[in-house]
Order: sequence, then structure tokens, then C-alpha cells
Amino acid sequence: MAEKTVYILSDGTGQSAINIVKACLIQFEDPEIKLSVYSKVDNEDKIVNILEKAGRNKAFVAFTIAKKSLRRLVHEVCHKREIIHHDILGPPVEKLSAFLDSEPIENPNLLRKVDSKYFKRIEAIEFSINHDDGKNLKNLEEADIIILGLSRTSKTPTSFFLAQQGYKVVNIPVIPEVGIPEEVYKADQNKIVCLMMEPDILQKIRIERLKHYRTMSKYTNINNILEEVEFMYALKDKHRQWHIVDTTNKSVEETAREVLMKIYGREIQL
Repeated sequence: MAEKTVYILSDGTGQSAINIVKACLIQFEDPEIKLSVYSKVDNEDKIVNILEKAGRNKAFVAFTIAKKSLRRLVHEVCHKREIIHHDILGPPVEKLSAFLDSEPIENPNLLRKVDSKYFKRIEAIEFSINHDDGKNLKNLEEADIIILGLSRTSKTPTSFFLAQQGYKVVNIPVIPEVGIPEEVYKADQNKIVCLMMEPDILQKIRIERLKHYRTMSKYTNINNILEEVEFMYALKDKHRQWHIVDTTNKSVEETAREVLMKIYGREIQL
């Protein structure tokens, strides 16, 4: 198959259109496709010039444009030049307008607010990676959430899931013989969540973790695990502002939601 070109036009960054086109292309077996992306396309002259080029290249045109008048222009030029095209944003916006009985604002800059949330998530992910498993105890005051937990209680998966929602998370392993780092006590105590798990379930998870090593140790001994769990509950009793979340048989999503409810006192949509 000869290489074909898809033109993407947007009055914003074009990332939404890129994502949708790529998701569609996955459904085709090894398509020879080149994407030509045109962002910040916000006036009639730009649109006409780009579409004339698309027509000469026999390209497919996909576009996300906020202004109805500019969307109409794209349709008119594409029909005139017999260009196959698809309006990604227009139809759902128009149907929502009818449903809400309200006119859309038609401001492409509103999409950039979404971009700012994206960068916030990236910052949170980087922070959480740098503060995973107690390897960095600096800047704890910047954390939105501080997770303490015994080994294999889902500290890291929960931290990274929360980070993807834009929360800066520190997670610290609890080892009774070592104790809790002093830095934890200097942080906002209401941000601290202790992850717990029923001892017998925790034992099974640890045994599964070590089965390839063909060894048993204090790490998987039920009496030792019971002592670790008792240590965690004693810590919580001593520090009443700390929160406890039981992760037994819970998905990461469920655990993350409960962590947020404990700290912020309300249900937060993830």
C-alpha cells in the first residue's frame, strides 16, 4: 500500500485529534500513514491554504476547531475539492448545545486549561517517582499525600495511581526495627495514611513474591507479620491524626479513592 497522508487541523495544540486518529489507525493492519499536524489554525486564510495543499496530496483531513464559522469553512472547501474529511469536535459540541440548551463559548484557549492539568500530572508523577519507597525524604512539605506501609501492602501502585491524577505522593516502607524517619513527624500529620492488610493475606502475597527464590524467611513468617501489623496499629494509636486504609482484596483504584476520602473528607472522582 502506498503511503497516505492524514492532515490534522486544530485551533489549539491538535493533541486531541492526534490521539483520536491514532486510536482509529490501530484498527488497521500496518497502515502506511504520515500525519501532518497544523496547530493554532485560527483564521480563514490559513485554513484555505492548508486545505489546498491537502487536496493536491489527496490527503484525509481531521480537525478540531472551536469556532463554528471556521468549521463550516473547512466543510465547504473540502466538499468543493472532494477531500475526505472528518469533524471531530463539531458534532458532539452541537449535540451538547442542544441538550444543554446553551450556546458554546467557542474559545480554543479553554483547551489549554486541560494542558495545564496535564503538566500538573507530569510534575506529580516525577515527584512520586523521586519519593518512591522512602528513597528521598526531602521536600515532604510539598507532598499532597504521605503513605506509610508494610512491605507488599500496595504502597507503590497506589502512589503512582494517585500521581497520575495529579497528587504528589511520598511512600515510605515501615520496618519496625528501623522505625519511622524523623522527617515524617515534621510534615502535615493529616496527610499521612497507613496502608494495612490482613496478616494471612499479606503472608500469601509475600510467599508468592518469594516463591521463585525457593526460600522462606522472617519476611513470610506469620508471627513476624503479626508483630509488624501490631506495630502499625500502635503507631496509629499514638498519632491520632494519621489515617488507616485497609488494602485487603482491594483494587488500586479503590485504595486510592479511600486514601483521598480519608485526607480530604469527601469523595473525589478519579
